[in-house]
Amino acid sequence: MAGKGGLRTYLGTAPGVGKTYAMLGEGRRRADGGDRVVIGWVERHGRPGTEAQLRGLQIVSPRMLAYRGTTFPDLDVGAVIATGADLVLVDELAHSSPDGGRRRWEDVADLRAAGLDVLTTTNVGNLRSVRDYAARLTGAGMVESVPDEFVRSGEVVLVDLPPEALRQRIASGQVFSGDRLGGALADYFRTSNLEALSELARAWIADRLATVGEELLARRGLVDPASRALVIAGVSGSEWGERVLRRAAELAVEDDADLLVVHVNVADGLAHRRRLLLDRYRDRTAELGGTYTEIDGDAPADALAEITRARGAHRVVVARHRTRLGELVRGSVALRLRRLLPGITIDVVRPGGARQQPEPTTQPT
Repeated sequence: MAGKGGLRTYLGTAPGVGKTYAMLGEGRRRADGGDRVVIGWVERHGRPGTEAQLRGLQIVSPRMLAYRGTTFPDLDVGAVIATGADLVLVDELAHSSPDGGRRRWEDVADLRAAGLDVLTTTNVGNLRSVRDYAARLTGAGMVESVPDEFVRSGEVVLVDLPPEALRQRIASGQVFSGDRLGGALADYFRTSNLEALSELARAWIADRLATVGEELLARRGLVDPASRALVIAGVSGSEWGERVLRRAAELAVEDDADLLVVHVNVADGLAHRRRLLLDRYRDRTAELGGTYTEIDGDAPADALAEITRARGAHRVVVARHRTRLGELVRGSVALRLRRLLPGITIDVVRPGGARQQPEPTTQPT
């Protein structure tokens, strides 16, 4: 990690493996070597080892964010930059602010742009390309995410523990409080889950995620060739989403398929009106017997393509937001999906209500 604006991510296979401890240890070594080191954000979790590593390091006071009548502490980017530090430590890279308007990896990008080196942490299950595999293998559901390309823009240090060693840490109270010990060991931290997360992490580092992820799903019996087909509807925070949802529901019935309605949360957050529309789409999806989900993504088409591949959907329905000329000049979600999803049918609904003929993409030769 050389030069200003460098990044090193301590990538944990699971909570409790010691990624925060490793980050703090490197911070202390840099401080002992003469660098000015500050802590922008750290999750202490009441762990004695973490507290010991904090001694002697400057902790920048958080900013207080007001949301729905409550205040929450969060990373203060401006205050960190004002310290003139050489290195800042920022825990939990995948965290997002309570109002959904800011993601911590964006804060880290700002710190790097200001010339600060950054040490940070995240779990493999928070990587955008990994989280669906992790959710299906562990049964823990979808979590906040960080773009793979952001993590890969710097150094990555894998932090792992053998499953039994981590389970022993949990059982001895070093990871969770007493009231959570039994549930943790019986559920997410089963040996089979920890082994799978470790395999996913190593596969991601080796650029073999898709192959290993599908092998793990098959090994667990989570891939069923005879399972029902799936139609995905991509809805934005606009009135056009209603037409997309209706058409996708019709196609799901025609194809004897399940319906998954997806909204991609982009970095600009949601205005109040958009939030109301999305809540309406969620309710409407439930009425139609489908499933509604929201995922993070910088580019809606890329995020939709990712979840389409991960869920094995055979068809995606989206709205056309531009004229044909506008699509040719500036591109569109539908056009990019056709490039990203060879072999998947992309069904485009025009805002006026007419539907463009579906165009299955073909494998490039």
